[in-house]
Amino acid sequence: MGTQSSSKSDGYIIIETNYRINAYTNSDLEIKILGLFCEMLYRFPNLSVAQLTRSSVQCAIDHGITAEQILHYLRAHAHPDMLTKTPVIPSVISDQIRLWELERDRIHYSDGVLYNQFLSVKDFELLRDYAKDLGVLIYDNSVKRVIIVKQSGHDEVKRFWKRQRNQSNN
Repeated sequence: MGTQSSSKSDGYIIIETNYRINAYTNSDLEIKILGLFCEMLYRFPNLSVAQLTRSSVQCAIDHGITAEQILHYLRAHAHPDMLTKTPVIPSVISDQIRLWELERDRIHYSDGVLYNQFLSVKDFELLRDYAKDLGVLIYDNSVKRVIIVKQSGHDEVKRFWKRQRNQSNN
């Protein structure tokens, strides 16, 4: 029992620049924790080998674990040989974990309605400006004459467009 507590106070994780993690431990709990953000590759007596991957880190992030929490855990449990290096975690690893977290937050989805095939630039600009004034414009591209409006604003924009078409036809 004394050896187990001393192995916990001593670090047990060695992080390689190829995203491989060597965990010198027999603790099922420590291995399960690593498995929350790594893909486990091999398990030997007193050594488990894991790989940090984009999908494993993003899966952890989806479950509420932040990149900073992952990095803190790796630093806090770093093997004594790792502690002699500055930084403790290779910067290529820490930077990539943070980038994987940012990548996940890069795209935001929202429902919308597409308006295209405008006959003139004037028609496009009129409808785009109206949607912008309403605060329902999600996206516009004047080169391709495409507008995307929020689903909630679709009916109002549609009514406006029909009124404009009827007025221009009269």
